[in-house]
Amino acid sequence: MRVTEVTKRDHVVDNIQRSSGKLQDIQVQMATGRRLNKTSDDPIGAARSQDIVTTITSQKQLLRNVEDNIGWLQRSELEIGGVNEMLGQIRTLALSQSGSDSNEETRQMVAREFSAASRTLFDIGNAREGKLYLFSGIKSLSPALKKNGIFQPAKVEKKEITQKDIRELLDVKQFRAQFEGFSTNNYRIKVTKGGVWGQARVKISDDDGRTWSKEQTLRPVTHVFNPDGKPNDQVVLKFSDQEGRLGNVLPRQFDFNSEKSAEFDIDSLGILFPEGIELVYQPNPEVTYNGSVHKKEALISNGLAIPVNVTAQDLLFGEGENGVDTFSLLAAMERALLANDGTAIANRLDELELAQNQVLKQQADVGNTIRELYATQAKLENQQFEKESQLSDIQDLDIAEATVDLKVAEANNKLSLSTGARLIQPTLSDFLR
Repeated sequence: MRVTEVTKRDHVVDNIQRSSGKLQDIQVQMATGRRLNKTSDDPIGAARSQDIVTTITSQKQLLRNVEDNIGWLQRSELEIGGVNEMLGQIRTLALSQSGSDSNEETRQMVAREFSAASRTLFDIGNAREGKLYLFSGIKSLSPALKKNGIFQPAKVEKKEITQKDIRELLDVKQFRAQFEGFSTNNYRIKVTKGGVWGQARVKISDDDGRTWSKEQTLRPVTHVFNPDGKPNDQVVLKFSDQEGRLGNVLPRQFDFNSEKSAEFDIDSLGILFPEGIELVYQPNPEVTYNGSVHKKEALISNGLAIPVNVTAQDLLFGEGENGVDTFSLLAAMERALLANDGTAIANRLDELELAQNQVLKQQADVGNTIRELYATQAKLENQQFEKESQLSDIQDLDIAEATVDLKVAEANNKLSLSTGARLIQPTLSDFLR
């Protein structure tokens, strides 16, 4: 094979370019501190490093979520601790006022403490972290608790009425039947003997019709209470106008509370309560839960999430039939204090203990969740450290090794340039060829 000057020159130039390229690559690696600066440096390593970077990014997001939820739960734990402390103080006050050594004056003062405690509990139930409500479940933009109105229209059931003509049952243009008061009971008032006010007889149930009180007279203002049933919640049934005033819109404006009632011809009212009619009260506590029953969850690993908030429903109302409505309980005890009824206060102490226990249960659950999140945080940090170490092994440059490679590349490059300079010495005759 004949080696021409052109062939020789091409080989020399290729050798110089390869040595220069190798030197340049090492210089770039030294400047960036990375072994991988482009995919062609190590295609397999580049693919592995991309997978590791994706995993690290996911772990960082999980770690941020865990840290945020730890802060959220710590704030919740602080608020729940306040509820527990307050209920403990309330229980101490209730114990002090349940005995015979207390009097009306001290109970009146303690009743104000119960009223203030109820307002404070309402504020705690609607506590926020930033713009989000702590105890509303996944409805974190809505307040957890809401206060209900004291008035409720009476639902009229006519299914047990046997007479055909009930047009004079209630003239809704003149009267409005409504309940006033707060209670969680299912009250029913059933007419057992038809007639007008003062003649009609009724029975009262506080358990949705399972048990009934003795008969009593139906009056324009009827206290809804079964002496043989549940404690008195002071709910009353009124027949009033839209503004809640007793009376009607007949020309004479009969007022059932006035002394004129004795002179009034009650038959002119034209209102007959037939036997079998029932006036129904739907449970209407003073405070109800307005949030969601579904709890906020935190993703702690792929496909695994845990609940990270407490709802005011669990905290202040409990679960199922054994739950205690803390607000209704405090209201009932406040009424007992105002009535100077030590026995009623003593009878509610067990419920107050149950209310405190349901708060303690939620406080324990929050503590367990925080510990679990701390364990998850430590695990994620360890995993992230391992992945970053693997990524460093693939991407980062070994400076000592690179320094040796750089010296070798510099020597090779100088040698290539020197050898090339000796091999390529063009003359006029070479040029002419």
